[in-house]
Amino acid sequence: MRCRPSDFSCPALVRALPAIIRGLTLRASLVVSTFPLRVKFSLVVAAIGAIVISALWWLNAAVAAREGEATLWFVLSGVLLVTLLVDQAARLLVYRRLAHVRQTMQRAAAGQLNARVSIDGLDEVGVIARGLNDILQGLERLNAAVDMRVEAASEEFRQKSVEIADSHREMAVLSEELARAGRLAALGQAAANMAHQIGTPLNLISTHVQLLIQSTPTNADSIDRLKAIQDQVVKVSAIVRAALDSSRPPAIPHERADLGTLVRRVCQMARPMLEDAGVQIEVLTPGQPAELQADPVQLELALLNLITNSVDAMASGGNLTVCLRCVNDRLRLDIEDTGGGIPPEVLARIFDPWVTTKAHGRGSGLGLSIARQVVAAHGGTIRLDNRPGKGAVFTIDLPAAKP
Repeated sequence: MRCRPSDFSCPALVRALPAIIRGLTLRASLVVSTFPLRVKFSLVVAAIGAIVISALWWLNAAVAAREGEATLWFVLSGVLLVTLLVDQAARLLVYRRLAHVRQTMQRAAAGQLNARVSIDGLDEVGVIARGLNDILQGLERLNAAVDMRVEAASEEFRQKSVEIADSHREMAVLSEELARAGRLAALGQAAANMAHQIGTPLNLISTHVQLLIQSTPTNADSIDRLKAIQDQVVKVSAIVRAALDSSRPPAIPHERADLGTLVRRVCQMARPMLEDAGVQIEVLTPGQPAELQADPVQLELALLNLITNSVDAMASGGNLTVCLRCVNDRLRLDIEDTGGGIPPEVLARIFDPWVTTKAHGRGSGLGLSIARQVVAAHGGTIRLDNRPGKGAVFTIDLPAAKP
Protein backbone atom coordinates (compact mmCIF):
# COMPACT_ATOMS: atom_id res chain seq x y z
CA MET A 1 0.00 0.00 0.00
CA ARG A 2 1.46 3.36 -1.06
CA CYS A 3 0.94 6.63 0.83
CA ARG A 4 -0.64 9.44 -1.06
CA PRO A 5 0.59 13.04 -0.56
CA SER A 6 -2.76 14.03 0.84
CA ASP A 7 -2.70 11.22 3.40
CA PHE A 8 -1.28 13.02 6.43
CA SER A 9 -2.09 10.09 8.69
CA CYS A 10 0.58 7.86 7.10
CA PRO A 11 2.64 6.49 10.01
CA ALA A 12 5.99 6.56 8.15
CA LEU A 13 5.63 10.23 7.28
CA VAL A 14 4.66 11.13 10.82
CA ARG A 15 7.69 9.33 12.24
CA ALA A 16 10.11 10.84 9.71
CA LEU A 17 8.76 14.39 9.98
CA PRO A 18 10.84 15.46 13.10
CA ALA A 19 14.05 14.16 11.55
CA ILE A 20 13.28 15.93 8.28
CA ILE A 21 12.59 19.18 10.12
CA ARG A 22 15.86 18.90 12.13
CA GLY A 23 17.84 18.17 8.97
CA LEU A 24 16.31 21.09 7.11
CA THR A 25 16.88 23.38 10.09
CA LEU A 26 20.53 22.33 10.43
CA ARG A 27 21.15 22.72 6.71
CA ALA A 28 19.43 26.08 6.72
CA SER A 29 21.49 27.26 9.68
CA LEU A 30 24.71 26.15 7.94
CA VAL A 31 23.71 27.92 4.78
CA VAL A 32 22.63 31.05 6.64
CA SER A 33 25.92 31.07 8.65
CA THR A 34 27.84 31.54 5.40
CA PHE A 35 25.83 34.65 4.46
CA PRO A 36 27.46 38.05 4.96
CA LEU A 37 26.32 39.94 8.04
CA ARG A 38 24.57 42.56 5.95
CA VAL A 39 22.47 39.90 4.15
CA LYS A 40 21.52 38.14 7.37
CA PHE A 41 20.59 41.42 9.03
CA SER A 42 18.49 42.39 5.99
CA LEU A 43 16.72 39.02 5.97
CA VAL A 44 15.95 39.29 9.68
CA VAL A 45 14.62 42.84 9.31
CA ALA A 46 12.51 41.77 6.30
CA ALA A 47 11.07 38.85 8.26
CA ILE A 48 10.31 41.10 11.21
CA GLY A 49 8.66 43.65 8.93
CA ALA A 50 6.55 40.96 7.25
CA ILE A 51 5.45 39.57 10.58
CA VAL A 52 4.60 43.00 11.94
CA ILE A 53 2.71 44.04 8.77
CA SER A 54 0.74 40.80 8.81
CA ALA A 55 -0.10 41.27 12.48
CA LEU A 56 -1.17 44.86 11.88
CA TRP A 57 -3.25 43.89 8.87
CA TRP A 58 -5.02 41.25 10.89
CA LEU A 59 -5.67 43.65 13.75
CA ASN A 60 -6.80 46.36 11.38
CA ALA A 61 -9.27 43.98 9.77
CA ALA A 62 -10.52 42.95 13.18
CA VAL A 63 -11.29 46.51 14.20
CA ALA A 64 -12.20 47.91 10.80
CA ALA A 65 -15.19 49.63 12.33
CA ARG A 66 -12.94 51.94 14.35
CA GLU A 67 -10.68 53.46 11.71
CA GLY A 68 -9.82 56.75 13.38
CA GLU A 69 -7.97 56.65 16.67
CA ALA A 70 -7.46 52.88 16.53
CA THR A 71 -5.49 53.13 13.27
CA LEU A 72 -3.09 55.67 14.84
CA TRP A 73 -2.51 53.41 17.84
CA PHE A 74 -1.90 50.45 15.56
CA VAL A 75 0.69 52.41 13.56
CA LEU A 76 2.51 53.58 16.72
CA SER A 77 2.41 50.09 18.18
CA GLY A 78 3.74 48.67 14.94
CA VAL A 79 6.60 51.15 14.87
CA LEU A 80 7.50 50.38 18.50
CA LEU A 81 7.26 46.66 17.91
CA VAL A 82 9.44 46.87 14.78
CA THR A 83 12.02 48.91 16.70
CA LEU A 84 12.17 46.43 19.55
CA LEU A 85 12.40 43.45 17.21
CA VAL A 86 15.11 45.08 15.09
CA ASP A 87 17.08 45.90 18.28
CA GLN A 88 16.81 42.28 19.42
CA ALA A 89 17.95 41.09 16.01
CA ALA A 90 20.92 43.47 16.08
CA ARG A 91 21.80 42.33 19.60
CA LEU A 92 21.76 38.66 18.59
CA LEU A 93 23.58 39.13 15.29
CA VAL A 94 26.04 41.93 16.14
CA TYR A 95 26.11 43.30 19.68
CA ARG A 96 26.41 39.98 21.59
CA ARG A 97 29.11 38.62 19.28
CA LEU A 98 31.11 41.86 19.32
CA ALA A 99 30.84 41.87 23.12
CA HIS A 100 32.47 38.40 23.17
CA VAL A 101 35.26 39.70 20.95
CA ARG A 102 35.78 42.68 23.25
CA GLN A 103 35.84 40.49 26.39
CA THR A 104 38.41 38.21 24.78
CA MET A 105 40.57 41.21 23.86
CA GLN A 106 40.37 42.49 27.45
CA ARG A 107 41.41 39.09 28.83
CA ALA A 108 44.30 38.96 26.40
CA ALA A 109 45.38 42.48 27.41
CA ALA A 110 45.36 41.30 31.06
CA GLY A 111 47.85 38.56 30.18
CA GLN A 112 45.52 35.62 29.43
CA LEU A 113 46.88 34.77 26.00
CA ASN A 114 44.99 31.45 26.06
CA ALA A 115 41.64 33.29 25.78
CA ARG A 116 39.66 32.48 22.59
CA VAL A 117 36.46 33.74 20.91
CA SER A 118 33.80 31.14 20.12
CA ILE A 119 33.22 31.17 16.34
CA ASP A 120 29.48 30.78 15.58
CA GLY A 121 29.44 31.86 11.95
CA LEU A 122 31.46 32.53 8.83
CA ASP A 123 30.31 36.12 8.30
CA GLU A 124 32.30 39.28 8.96
CA VAL A 125 32.16 38.91 12.77
CA GLY A 126 33.16 35.24 12.44
CA VAL A 127 36.13 36.21 10.26
CA ILE A 128 37.16 38.81 12.86
CA ALA A 129 36.84 36.23 15.65
CA ARG A 130 38.91 33.69 13.68
CA GLY A 131 41.58 36.29 12.97
CA LEU A 132 41.69 37.31 16.63
CA ASN A 133 42.05 33.67 17.69
CA ASP A 134 44.91 33.20 15.20
CA ILE A 135 46.67 36.30 16.54
CA LEU A 136 46.27 35.17 20.17
CA GLN A 137 47.53 31.68 19.30
CA GLY A 138 50.58 33.18 17.59
CA LEU A 139 51.23 35.46 20.56
CA GLU A 140 50.93 32.49 22.92
CA ARG A 141 53.48 30.50 20.92
CA LEU A 142 55.75 33.54 20.72
CA ASN A 143 55.46 34.10 24.47
CA ALA A 144 56.31 30.45 25.17
CA ALA A 145 59.33 30.68 22.84
CA VAL A 146 60.47 33.90 24.52
CA ASP A 147 60.10 32.29 27.97
CA MET A 148 62.21 29.35 26.83
CA ARG A 149 64.85 31.68 25.37
CA VAL A 150 64.89 33.77 28.54
CA GLU A 151 65.18 30.66 30.72
CA ALA A 152 68.01 29.31 28.58
CA ALA A 153 69.77 32.69 28.63
CA SER A 154 69.29 32.93 32.41
CA GLU A 155 70.73 29.45 32.92
CA GLU A 156 73.67 30.28 30.68
CA PHE A 157 74.21 33.52 32.60
CA ARG A 158 74.13 31.64 35.91
CA GLN A 159 76.64 29.10 34.65
CA LYS A 160 78.93 31.83 33.37
CA SER A 161 78.59 33.66 36.69
CA VAL A 162 79.60 30.51 38.54
CA GLU A 163 82.53 29.98 36.16
CA ILE A 164 83.62 33.60 36.59
CA ALA A 165 83.36 33.33 40.39
CA ASP A 166 85.40 30.10 40.31
CA SER A 167 87.96 31.77 38.05
CA HIS A 168 88.21 34.72 40.42
CA ARG A 169 88.72 32.40 43.38
CA GLU A 170 91.35 30.43 41.49
CA MET A 171 93.07 33.65 40.48
CA ALA A 172 93.01 34.84 44.10
CA VAL A 173 94.52 31.54 45.26
CA LEU A 174 97.13 31.66 42.52
CA SER A 175 97.93 35.27 43.36
CA GLU A 176 98.33 34.33 47.03
CA GLU A 177 100.56 31.38 46.12
CA LEU A 178 102.58 33.57 43.75
CA ALA A 179 103.06 36.22 46.44
CA ARG A 180 104.06 33.56 48.96
CA ALA A 181 106.45 32.01 46.44
CA GLY A 182 107.89 35.46 45.81
CA ARG A 183 108.45 36.03 49.52
CA LEU A 184 110.05 32.61 49.88
CA ALA A 185 112.21 33.29 46.84
CA ALA A 186 113.26 36.61 48.34
CA LEU A 187 114.01 34.84 51.61
CA GLY A 188 116.06 32.22 49.77
CA GLN A 189 117.92 34.89 47.84
CA ALA A 190 118.66 36.75 51.07
CA ALA A 191 119.90 33.53 52.68
CA ALA A 192 122.05 32.77 49.63
CA ASN A 193 123.51 36.29 49.70
CA MET A 194 124.16 36.00 53.41
CA ALA A 195 125.82 32.61 52.96
CA HIS A 196 127.98 34.01 50.17
CA GLN A 197 128.93 37.13 52.09
CA ILE A 198 129.76 35.19 55.26
CA GLY A 199 131.17 32.15 53.49
CA THR A 200 133.93 34.03 51.64
CA PRO A 201 135.52 35.53 54.77
CA LEU A 202 135.11 32.19 56.55
CA ASN A 203 136.95 30.41 53.76
CA LEU A 204 139.77 32.96 54.02
CA ILE A 205 139.91 32.59 57.79
CA SER A 206 139.88 28.80 57.48
CA THR A 207 142.70 28.92 54.89
CA HIS A 208 144.86 31.18 57.02
CA VAL A 209 144.24 29.10 60.12
CA GLN A 210 145.24 25.97 58.26
CA LEU A 211 148.41 27.68 57.05
CA LEU A 212 149.18 28.78 60.59
CA ILE A 213 148.61 25.24 61.86
CA GLN A 214 150.94 23.85 59.20
CA SER A 215 153.65 26.41 59.96
CA THR A 216 153.41 26.01 63.75
CA PRO A 217 155.31 23.27 65.50
CA THR A 218 153.12 20.52 66.86
CA ASN A 219 154.45 20.98 70.38
CA ALA A 220 153.74 24.70 70.47
CA ASP A 221 151.20 26.07 72.95
CA SER A 222 149.31 27.99 70.23
CA ILE A 223 148.56 24.90 68.15
CA ASP A 224 145.54 23.99 70.35
CA ARG A 225 144.16 27.51 70.07
CA LEU A 226 144.49 27.42 66.29
CA LYS A 227 142.70 24.08 66.13
CA ALA A 228 139.91 25.47 68.34
CA ILE A 229 139.54 28.41 65.94
CA GLN A 230 139.43 25.97 63.03
CA ASP A 231 136.70 23.94 64.72
CA GLN A 232 134.56 27.04 65.36
CA VAL A 233 134.96 28.17 61.75
CA VAL A 234 133.73 24.74 60.62
CA LYS A 235 130.68 25.07 62.90
CA VAL A 236 129.88 28.55 61.61
CA SER A 237 130.15 27.25 58.03
CA ALA A 238 127.76 24.42 58.88
CA ILE A 239 125.27 26.89 60.35
CA VAL A 240 125.44 29.02 57.20
CA ARG A 241 124.90 25.95 55.01
CA ALA A 242 121.90 24.91 57.17
CA ALA A 243 120.36 28.38 56.79
CA LEU A 244 120.88 28.13 53.05
CA ASP A 245 119.35 24.66 52.90
CA SER A 246 116.29 25.78 54.89
CA SER A 247 115.44 28.32 52.20
CA ARG A 248 115.47 25.70 49.45
CA PRO A 249 112.34 23.66 48.51
CA PRO A 250 112.05 20.36 50.38
CA ALA A 251 113.07 17.21 48.59
CA ILE A 252 110.43 15.20 46.79
CA PRO A 253 109.15 12.36 49.02
CA HIS A 254 110.50 9.01 47.95
CA GLU A 255 110.08 6.63 50.90
CA ARG A 256 107.00 4.65 51.87
CA ALA A 257 106.08 5.43 55.49
CA ASP A 258 103.23 4.91 57.93
CA LEU A 259 101.81 8.27 58.96
CA GLY A 260 100.29 6.81 62.12
CA THR A 261 103.72 5.65 63.27
CA LEU A 262 105.21 9.09 62.50
CA VAL A 263 102.43 10.84 64.47
CA ARG A 264 102.87 8.59 67.51
CA ARG A 265 106.65 9.01 67.43
CA VAL A 266 106.44 12.81 67.23
CA CYS A 267 103.90 12.94 70.07
CA GLN A 268 106.16 10.72 72.16
CA MET A 269 109.11 13.04 71.52
CA ALA A 270 106.99 16.07 72.48
CA ARG A 271 105.62 14.52 75.69
CA PRO A 272 108.16 16.16 78.05
CA MET A 273 107.41 19.56 76.53
CA LEU A 274 103.67 18.90 76.92
CA GLU A 275 104.05 17.88 80.57
CA ASP A 276 106.03 21.02 81.38
CA ALA A 277 103.32 23.18 79.75
CA GLY A 278 100.47 21.37 81.55
CA VAL A 279 98.95 20.13 78.30
CA GLN A 280 97.06 16.85 78.13
CA ILE A 281 97.41 15.10 74.74
CA GLU A 282 95.11 12.58 73.09
CA VAL A 283 96.37 10.70 70.02
CA LEU A 284 93.82 8.93 67.79
CA THR A 285 95.09 6.83 64.89
CA PRO A 286 93.34 4.20 62.76
CA GLY A 287 93.87 0.52 63.38
CA GLN A 288 95.10 -0.19 59.86
CA PRO A 289 98.29 1.29 58.36
CA ALA A 290 98.03 4.77 56.86
CA GLU A 291 100.89 4.71 54.38
CA LEU A 292 102.14 7.49 52.09
CA GLN A 293 105.19 8.42 50.05
CA ALA A 294 107.12 10.81 52.29
CA ASP A 295 110.38 12.11 53.63
CA PRO A 296 109.92 10.98 57.26
CA VAL A 297 112.43 13.45 58.72
CA GLN A 298 110.90 16.52 57.09
CA LEU A 299 107.36 15.36 57.86
CA GLU A 300 108.24 14.74 61.53
CA LEU A 301 109.77 18.23 61.80
CA ALA A 302 106.65 19.77 60.26
CA LEU A 303 104.38 17.92 62.71
CA LEU A 304 106.63 18.92 65.60
CA ASN A 305 106.39 22.58 64.52
CA LEU A 306 102.58 22.38 64.52
CA ILE A 307 102.46 20.70 67.95
CA THR A 308 104.89 23.26 69.36
CA ASN A 309 102.78 26.09 67.94
CA SER A 310 99.64 24.62 69.57
CA VAL A 311 101.41 24.22 72.93
CA ASP A 312 102.61 27.84 72.83
CA ALA A 313 98.98 28.91 72.24
CA MET A 314 97.97 27.29 75.57
CA ALA A 315 100.03 29.31 78.06
CA SER A 316 97.93 28.11 81.02
CA GLY A 317 97.69 24.49 79.89
CA GLY A 318 94.88 22.78 78.06
CA ASN A 319 94.04 19.83 75.86
CA LEU A 320 95.67 18.82 72.59
CA THR A 321 93.99 16.30 70.29
CA VAL A 322 95.83 14.71 67.38
CA CYS A 323 93.46 12.68 65.18
CA LEU A 324 94.43 10.77 62.03
CA ARG A 325 91.73 9.47 59.68
CA CYS A 326 91.68 7.67 56.34
CA VAL A 327 89.11 9.26 53.99
CA ASN A 328 88.90 7.42 50.66
CA ASP A 329 92.38 7.73 49.16
CA ARG A 330 93.40 10.64 51.41
CA LEU A 331 94.94 10.90 54.88
CA ARG A 332 93.52 13.64 57.10
CA LEU A 333 95.34 14.75 60.24
CA ASP A 334 93.68 17.20 62.68
CA ILE A 335 95.74 18.96 65.39
CA GLU A 336 93.26 20.67 67.73
CA ASP A 337 94.13 22.83 70.73
CA THR A 338 92.08 24.68 73.36
CA GLY A 339 94.07 27.91 73.31
CA GLY A 340 92.89 31.41 72.55
CA GLY A 341 92.83 31.07 68.76
CA ILE A 342 94.56 33.20 66.14
CA PRO A 343 94.13 37.01 66.23
CA PRO A 344 92.09 38.20 63.22
CA GLU A 345 94.76 40.68 62.13
CA VAL A 346 97.29 37.91 61.40
CA LEU A 347 94.88 35.16 60.36
CA ALA A 348 95.27 35.76 56.62
CA ARG A 349 99.11 35.74 56.88
CA ILE A 350 99.56 33.01 59.46
CA PHE A 351 101.52 30.74 57.05
CA ASP A 352 103.77 33.54 55.77
CA PRO A 353 107.43 33.70 56.84
CA TRP A 354 108.29 35.89 59.86
CA VAL A 355 104.60 36.13 60.90
CA THR A 356 104.15 35.11 64.54
CA THR A 357 101.84 35.80 67.48
CA LYS A 358 104.51 34.99 70.08
CA ALA A 359 106.37 37.53 72.16
CA HIS A 360 109.62 38.98 70.87
CA GLY A 361 112.46 36.50 71.22
CA ARG A 362 110.21 33.45 71.64
CA GLY A 363 109.61 32.62 67.98
CA SER A 364 110.90 33.46 64.51
CA GLY A 365 107.61 32.99 62.62
CA LEU A 366 109.07 30.34 60.30
CA GLY A 367 107.54 27.17 61.84
CA LEU A 368 104.14 27.31 60.12
CA SER A 369 105.70 28.49 56.85
CA ILE A 370 108.11 25.54 56.84
CA ALA A 371 105.26 23.15 57.77
CA ARG A 372 103.17 24.43 54.85
CA GLN A 373 106.14 24.08 52.51
CA VAL A 374 106.81 20.49 53.61
CA VAL A 375 103.13 19.50 53.30
CA ALA A 376 102.93 21.05 49.82
CA ALA A 377 106.07 19.14 48.76
CA HIS A 378 104.26 15.93 49.76
CA GLY A 379 101.31 16.81 47.50
CA GLY A 380 99.05 17.85 50.37
CA THR A 381 97.37 20.92 51.79
CA ILE A 382 97.14 22.49 55.23
CA ARG A 383 94.40 24.78 56.46
CA LEU A 384 93.43 26.50 59.68
CA ASP A 385 90.01 26.48 61.33
CA ASN A 386 90.15 29.37 63.79
CA ARG A 387 87.83 29.58 66.80
CA PRO A 388 88.59 32.80 68.69
CA GLY A 389 88.63 32.16 72.42
CA LYS A 390 88.19 28.40 71.95
CA GLY A 391 91.33 27.34 70.10
CA ALA A 392 92.34 26.41 66.59
CA VAL A 393 92.45 23.30 64.41
CA PHE A 394 95.19 22.68 61.86
CA THR A 395 94.07 20.14 59.24
CA ILE A 396 96.61 18.42 57.01
CA ASP A 397 95.35 16.55 53.95
CA LEU A 398 97.85 14.18 52.27
CA PRO A 399 97.51 11.63 49.45
CA ALA A 400 97.68 8.02 50.58
CA ALA A 401 100.13 5.66 48.94
CA LYS A 402 98.72 3.39 46.26
CA PRO A 403 98.39 -0.29 47.21
